[in-house]
Amino acid sequence: MRSAQRKTKIEKSKKKVRIFGLLIRVFIPLVVILSTILYLKLSTKNWNGHDKFAFAFQNSKGQVGITILDPALNEETTLIIPGDTEVNVARSYGTLRIKNVWQLGVNEKLGGGLLVQTITQTFLFPTNLWSDTDMGDIWKFIFAAKKTNIPFGDRLAAGMFALRVNGTDKTEIDMGTSQFLHKQTLTDGKPGYVTSGNVSGRLTVYFADNNLANKNIKFGLVDASGSFGVAAKVGQILEVLGGKVVAVDKKPEDTTLDCEVSGSNPDVVKKVSALFSCKKASGKSNFDLEMRLGTKFAKRF
Repeated sequence: MRSAQRKTKIEKSKKKVRIFGLLIRVFIPLVVILSTILYLKLSTKNWNGHDKFAFAFQNSKGQVGITILDPALNEETTLIIPGDTEVNVARSYGTLRIKNVWQLGVNEKLGGGLLVQTITQTFLFPTNLWSDTDMGDIWKFIFAAKKTNIPFGDRLAAGMFALRVNGTDKTEIDMGTSQFLHKQTLTDGKPGYVTSGNVSGRLTVYFADNNLANKNIKFGLVDASGSFGVAAKVGQILEVLGGKVVAVDKKPEDTTLDCEVSGSNPDVVKKVSALFSCKKASGKSNFDLEMRLGTKFAKRF
């Protein structure tokens, strides 16, 4: 009798161990996965996991890169700009080799913001995100970036996406060896690269917004910047995202205005507001996006 009771206790004990082991192997990992997903949903500020995600960086060789993650195609593309490419620096800082723009931004308390603004203006690559670490080492990009404006949640989401991209779907394009840049003697008397006229659509297509394609998005610009060419350049950048600038309204110079955005398409308004650091304005508009530019914007553009 005692032997049977003892055997029953042993069986019950083994059953508890099996259940406990099952909980450890299945339930706890499930909780971790669900918690991670919930964390990403609540903590990402710049990326929803569906649109394209682009950020700029500078590597140890002085090269500047822009990495674009495309969830629609499950691809990762990195455009490499040689460090000795001559550019007109944003905010009227003059002409420099692009490898020196990052440090200038740090010196001027602008961080990598000056670099992404320069990239956007020069190459029409719309991005406002930057990091001192690229995705060559994904874990370093996620956990050890020292200078970046990409929040941790976005870095984690982007890094997890990059880990799922197959090696064959990761592309690197060196603009210095792909005829997108022209080699010549620069203004400092030494050899380097300059842009070859208009930026190739073969490059800007990587930045076209997946959600704006084939939706007949219409942009309207109100130009009170008082500066020649500013509205035209902004229009080019907007059209890279998708849609068409259908109206440019020239207004007297407004010295109190930086830039404001409004419109009937809240997603477009949000994207452009973040890209150009513009204030969101209330009120109705006949356009998906209406953007008003003042002299303060021209000074920092």
